[in-house]
This record gives sequence, structure tokens and C-alpha cells, in this order.
Amino acid sequence: MFPLFESIKVVDGQFLNLPWHQRRVERSREKLSVAGKLDLVSLPEIPQDYRSGVVKCRVPYGEALGPVEFTKYTNKTINSLQQVECEPFDYSLKYQDRSKLERLFQYRGACEEVLITINGILTDTSYSNVVLYDGVRWYTPETPLLEGTQRALLLDAGRFQTARIHIDELGDFQKLVLINALVEFEPLHFVPIAGIKLWNHKQVSFGRTARPG
Repeated sequence: MFPLFESIKVVDGQFLNLPWHQRRVERSREKLSVAGKLDLVSLPEIPQDYRSGVVKCRVPYGEALGPVEFTKYTNKTINSLQQVECEPFDYSLKYQDRSKLERLFQYRGACEEVLITINGILTDTSYSNVVLYDGVRWYTPETPLLEGTQRALLLDAGRFQTARIHIDELGDFQKLVLINALVEFEPLHFVPIAGIKLWNHKQVSFGRTARPG
């Protein structure tokens, strides 16, 4: 009934970036051929206990809004990434079913997160878009698994541009920054390129059971 969800950042009792979340909700429902209007201005009032600090608002939806949840949010620090090469799959909508992303995350090894590539082309981590710096300009992969709201906002603002980035071109960059709806673009908080471990296994396939290795 509620196959999709949005994660909205709340700071000191204020919802952030609602126009970009609204845009994605409308695009997603249109792609699923769901009729009618679903307006995020109808979100429930923020509970008193969540009106200070940084809070995550999780909004399930489909034909209608599902039960909205508020939780305190603390960003995790990522210093290392394991590249994982996998077969093509679709996560162009923000589905509640994240089983394929969760499976890829199991291949992180000694690293803290995975950097997912398809046919050698950079996409996302298991929970964020990525932005890379070459010493002059910032770039984000032109084919992410999911077009995030923070990514859309910053592209609209001209903060960076899109590019097709192959894993073999990683040495052309100096650092990588993770962004999502809860994690804003902070150039000083980055993963050094040396902190990205390259994949040396077979392509991960979702059509059969395989152990991370």
C-alpha cells in the first residue's frame, strides 16, 4: 500500500527542501500511474520532542501518505569505501524495499560503506549520492541509482555538474563527498580517494545466492 518513502530533514522544527521532495513524490507517483494529488504540506505537526536539533522525518506513501515517523538524527562519519561492481538494477524510485542495496552493503568488507558501480560506471553508495572533486570542479555521476533531493537542489543551484565517471578515472579526482536528504554538501567532510578500495571479485548478480567475499 505504501511502496515508496521520503526521508525529510527537519532542523529546529522546520522541514527542509520540501519543494524538491514534492517534485520527486509527484514524479514517482506518475511513474507508478497513481492518480490524484499528494501534497506534502499535509504532513502532520512535528511532535514537541522533535522540534529542536536535527530530526529525520520518514514519510511512506503510495496512493496516500502512510504513518509518518520522526527520529533524532546523527550523521555517521565515512572514511573508507569498498567499490562493488554489480549487474544493472532499477532503484530509480525510492522504494521501501531496499533488499538489493542491503545485499550490496554486505560486500563492504573492512570498509564502512560501498561505492556501487555498474559496468564500471560510478553510481551511488548504499544510502547516498556522491560528488567528486578534481582540484578545480565538482562532479556527480550522471547516472545515479536514485536522483536524490539534495543532489537535485545543488544541481539547480549550479554547485556542481554531472559527468560519466568510470572507476578507472578515479585517479583524476582528489576526494569524494557523500550527500543525501539528511547529509548536506560539506566539502571539508570527504572520503580521500586513497580510502576507496577497488573491487577484485566477480560482478554481483541478484539472480543467485552468493556470499560476500
